[in-house]
Amino acid sequence: MKLLAGVEEVSEQNEKQPNNDESRNNNHEKQSKPDVTQETIKLLTGEVYRRSSRKLEDSPIKGKKITLEDEEKLRRLLAYEEAPEHLQHNPYILHGYRGYLTTKLCIESIFWWTNETVNIWSHIFGWMLFCGLTLYDLCLLNIHAPFGDKMIVALLLICFQACMILSSVYHTFSCRSERDYWCFLSFDLFGIALSLLSIYMSGVYYAFWCHKELQRFYLVTVLAIFIFAMVLQIPKLNVNGNIKLVVFVAWAAYGVLPTLHWSIAMGGMDNPIVRMLLPRVLGMYVISGVAFVIYLSKIPERFCPGWVDYIGSSHQWWHALVVLALYYWHNTGMLYAMVLLWNVLVLWNSMFGRQNISTNYRFTLQRRKQLAQSRIHCERIFIDERFSTINA
Repeated sequence: MKLLAGVEEVSEQNEKQPNNDESRNNNHEKQSKPDVTQETIKLLTGEVYRRSSRKLEDSPIKGKKITLEDEEKLRRLLAYEEAPEHLQHNPYILHGYRGYLTTKLCIESIFWWTNETVNIWSHIFGWMLFCGLTLYDLCLLNIHAPFGDKMIVALLLICFQACMILSSVYHTFSCRSERDYWCFLSFDLFGIALSLLSIYMSGVYYAFWCHKELQRFYLVTVLAIFIFAMVLQIPKLNVNGNIKLVVFVAWAAYGVLPTLHWSIAMGGMDNPIVRMLLPRVLGMYVISGVAFVIYLSKIPERFCPGWVDYIGSSHQWWHALVVLALYYWHNTGMLYAMVLLWNVLVLWNSMFGRQNISTNYRFTLQRRKQLAQSRIHCERIFIDERFSTINA
């Protein structure tokens, strides 16, 4: 669902006609007050994926020699009616638009106060957050985790960082030209897809940490659906928008299956680990759902046009909630990893019983200092493919 929220911008842009001078002459109320129901219908019928057949335009200032005087004029912020057509995707944001800018001015505009400033910096700070967490989790913490665990955490945080960077780049350079707008938007959507992939992969990896066959099955299927969905986006294939939408919805819904499988295999809510972690998984869905609803409904600017142009708009809330959701999932994953390290035998007994354990673990005591800190080193030793028994 997160990916669909980002793609909604494509719908609003492609629904516009190239010649809309007459509509611009109307007042703002008559111009376009998109109904939430109509937007939802467009979203669910696959119109979000339709691209305009007309040729995308380059910037009118491309190839021209820009003087200092010209740059000063280009720095002027525009009202909604004056903004480039491809940037007019939210009629409730009335001011603070950038016009066509050069690459230099696009970078400079990061430090301007526009209606994109919070969008840019929210995910720049998000990138800093996940970059710091990567160093903290992999380098600074004295946790003796297996190499595979470190790799999955690194993959998760690198994908989160890619999502943040691509989003900031899109919002920075979206005003360079219409062609660049669509190009960077596709990168932004790809970053969202990557973050969703990493969430699934990390969740499956830790949920089925003790059952390698199920772990491999879900990891392969999640990755296969992701690759299939990405292939469908290739323009040359000209795949119907409804098919693309169905694949992405199926991919998002597929994440529920391993969650249910894990909770049932663990014994349901009778298991204290399920009682602790399942609400956090549901919390992730709630945060993402709230963010999606806010973005789609354009709240609060729908009820107060022009009041939240620079700070407090729906897209800015969307950005903040995305960072919160990803950070929340990271903490959930780290919590589950610690639960596995501390209670691996209890966890196995809950899932498979004492006679159905396919992997043996050797626990070794660490130095006194680490022992005093209650750290336990868990080193995996794979015996064979057959089930074995751990003696009491």
